Amino acid sequence: MRRTLIASLVAASSVAMLSGCQPAQQDTQTAEQQQPQAQQDAERRSSGDINISPNDSREYGVVRLDNGLNVIVVSDPDADKAAAALNVHVGSMQNPDQQLGLAHYLEHMLFLGTEKYPDPDEYGEFMARHGGMHNAYTADDHTNYMFQVNNDRLGEALDRFSDFFKAPIFDPEYSEKEVNAVDSEWSMRRASDGFILFKLNNVTLNPEHPIARFRIGNNESLGDKEDSVLYEEMLDFYQRYYSANLMTATIVGNYSVEALEEKARTYFADVANHDAQAPSYDIPVVTDAERNLQIFYKPQMEMRILQIDFTIENNIADFASKPNDLVAYMVNSEMPGTPGAYLREQEWADSLGAYAQPNAYGNGGRFIIQAELTETGLENREVIAGMIFDYLDQLREEGISEAYFEELGTVLNNRFQFLQRGNAFNYATQLAASMQHYPIENVIDYAFRLDTYDTDAIERVLTQLRPDNARVWFISPDEDVDQTLHFFDGEYRVAALNPEIIAGWREQAADIEVNLPSVNTLLPEDLSVKSVGDASSPRQVVSEGGANAWLQRSERFQEPRASVTIQLYQDQSERSLKEHMAAQVAVEAFNLSEQALAREASIAGVNFSLSYGQGLSLGLSGFNDKQPLLAERVLRGFAEYEPGASRLEQVKDRLRRNIENQARQFPVQQLSPRFNSMMQVPGANPEARLAALAEVSLSDVVAMRDGLLNGVHLRALVVGNYDADGVTTLVDSVREVVEIDPAVRYSRSEVIEPRQSQRIVMNSDVELEDVAVLDAYLFAEDDVQTRARASLMAELTHSRFFNELRTEKQLGYAVGVSNISVADYPGIAYLIQSSVANPQELMGHFDSFRADFVEHLESMEAEAFEEAKQGLLVSLGEQPQNLNQEAARTRADWSRENFSFDTRDRIIAEVERLTLSDMQAFYQRILDDEQRMRVLVQLRGTKFSGADWVELEDAIVVDDIESFQNEWRGD
Repeated sequence: MRRTLIASLVAASSVAMLSGCQPAQQDTQTAEQQQPQAQQDAERRSSGDINISPNDSREYGVVRLDNGLNVIVVSDPDADKAAAALNVHVGSMQNPDQQLGLAHYLEHMLFLGTEKYPDPDEYGEFMARHGGMHNAYTADDHTNYMFQVNNDRLGEALDRFSDFFKAPIFDPEYSEKEVNAVDSEWSMRRASDGFILFKLNNVTLNPEHPIARFRIGNNESLGDKEDSVLYEEMLDFYQRYYSANLMTATIVGNYSVEALEEKARTYFADVANHDAQAPSYDIPVVTDAERNLQIFYKPQMEMRILQIDFTIENNIADFASKPNDLVAYMVNSEMPGTPGAYLREQEWADSLGAYAQPNAYGNGGRFIIQAELTETGLENREVIAGMIFDYLDQLREEGISEAYFEELGTVLNNRFQFLQRGNAFNYATQLAASMQHYPIENVIDYAFRLDTYDTDAIERVLTQLRPDNARVWFISPDEDVDQTLHFFDGEYRVAALNPEIIAGWREQAADIEVNLPSVNTLLPEDLSVKSVGDASSPRQVVSEGGANAWLQRSERFQEPRASVTIQLYQDQSERSLKEHMAAQVAVEAFNLSEQALAREASIAGVNFSLSYGQGLSLGLSGFNDKQPLLAERVLRGFAEYEPGASRLEQVKDRLRRNIENQARQFPVQQLSPRFNSMMQVPGANPEARLAALAEVSLSDVVAMRDGLLNGVHLRALVVGNYDADGVTTLVDSVREVVEIDPAVRYSRSEVIEPRQSQRIVMNSDVELEDVAVLDAYLFAEDDVQTRARASLMAELTHSRFFNELRTEKQLGYAVGVSNISVADYPGIAYLIQSSVANPQELMGHFDSFRADFVEHLESMEAEAFEEAKQGLLVSLGEQPQNLNQEAARTRADWSRENFSFDTRDRIIAEVERLTLSDMQAFYQRILDDEQRMRVLVQLRGTKFSGADWVELEDAIVVDDIESFQNEWRGD
């Protein structure tokens, strides 16, 4: 499935962290012994002229081809799959004026056949047969193509992939179809606040700058015009810009560096070099007409946001001194006395964050400060804006001292020293894109270097963060608006921001005193790695008096990190919906009150999350040194937390908005939550949850706070850098806060267990235009044999389903088949979001596909079946890429109390035994109404409000989830 990369409103972390390096064993050292990155250059490792983490055991090479295309190769003996990516340094800003969206449209067309492989479905089907996946995205200044595949098929995959950039056929038969595909993608996103705000920002910039134009594309912007033929424009764009000298690529696999370098030469050396000119712009992003603006936006979802947006110079070349990050570090802090702490104390904001996008506009960038406001904060948003401007003045006057530079340097150095790897697919994608902006030697470490305390660079940034360079956004449902965006469902208003207005805001904030942050107390001091001993497999180290704990040391990831789960289990079956909502309020209120602690911990490299499910659960991840201290601090803080009346209303409002906003997501994004709410007990309709939430009082919240800590069964799972004594100490610290009941016995969450021949339908109208359908087939067996069959059936089906309904019939952009489960009861699900067909029409296409697939399975050759099976086996057997992934796998079995921790191995063994005749028989079970349960979720958008629902014979139509679940369970 292809996608367009569009920036969203949500603030990104100011300290970006690349996934990509697997730590190996590390010498013991403390934080006092560690120094900022600038002082460690002598110890920096390099491989193939690339600076890498000391714990990265992979080897790198750089191939500089004669055609100007540079390729980074990564030799990873432990990689279960290979991957590659190619980045073209051209994107949507290069669209011709008469074919807006052309770069994105071209991205789609490249997948539809080459001279050597003319079948448009061949590439996707090849990837599906060999455990692969593929994707692409179009950004403003680049387009990135990527794939992942089984290692033994890397050469064949590269042969197909590289042909996109050498000999695409651009079959005119698919030209109009792909315009429809682009239009469907645009339609799916036209009512999304993130996409709307991205568009609104750009249309309020200098209209002469290419960033100001429409870029996704749709049926209106793409097509033949009087003096512009789409097909010819596309060919011209490809020939002009798809030149080797404007490309960078990455190949990752379990081959030697030399073998990968040879593959780079074999498949990329003959990509044509047209000596294309790299696009550049001298047009200013903003002029005086666009610089000082107030922008008022009425969102689709209910949100309240104040955003101060500064246009800055593109200073991406300052990555080694990080002036943007240092300024954002000062704004993001919620230490006592800072703006963030003040806003939280006043209950004016749920969050305050700052981040920079230095190359957001090509020749310019953005620095954004954003506050998520409460209702009271909304009333005081001008005061908040004045306070932020005053705080920036304070930063300019006092400067950012070297102490903050040292602190951020320690944070970044700790992360780089123990940099966690991601999968090959994402790693290849990131490296190929990074090569566009950074020297090759810095494509990994650019995000972690802090070499120089550059006061001039810091001052240059702060000088640009002045009121006379600001664009201030007010976002809430009650904004007074007078304009509508073209191509997007957004309403807005623009007004001047003059010095008198800003002076008034400053005057309102004159009595507010805020300070620069204090020192972070949670930075790890002990980064030693404990001996693995006999705990490389999970073993129980605590089992007494209503408490048990398991420990797994990792042989694969020997680093000073751990993933900890502490569950205070309680049976929830007798609790009312109101009590469940009161518990959610209690946890949410506490989490909001502890945002300062969460931010401090996150900066230091440790994260915590307190949540409510089967009782209270505390999760910890990251550096393990301060985790026991943090766990006790969080749980004791929760036990002593006393929310006030205003905080109660703030949290209830926040939860209300979350519930209501779920109904405004893309229809395809609503399918899974609605399915889960119906199948997982307890579930409830949104209306019932809202009604119960409204009734929650302060006394209810306090009662649930106490109730969550009393009468519990304590369960803990620790994966990572602990020993048995450390786990025991951790459990003992939790015991001091909670009341354990030895009589309580753990059991998994209840679900609606599938029954053969049963049919369930849930229908709902949604506020957006499109239709979405989830058609799931579930089996009553919860054994690994059936789970293995469902997984392999999805592997055999998804590519063909996608090609037929998406590529050939153009029924929607989001199309797929996947294995689905309710607890351990497996199944297979077909899903789609469509802007062109109603539910009955879509079901007709589903049924037609399923009927034809019988013949496809019957005529499938043994070799094709074995390829698909091997692809699934490689995916199932993939090693975890980081400690959190390893912990998640262990946690899955721990949750189901399978203390052999072998579910994955057993499924692999079952898949290995499966034959084509087994799968043919299993598919007949899917088609047989008597052999499985069918669950149909239909969401009908406004464009199809008059269309009929699909009706299933003798089906239970679920209107009220609680009533349905009670009746199903016999209550």
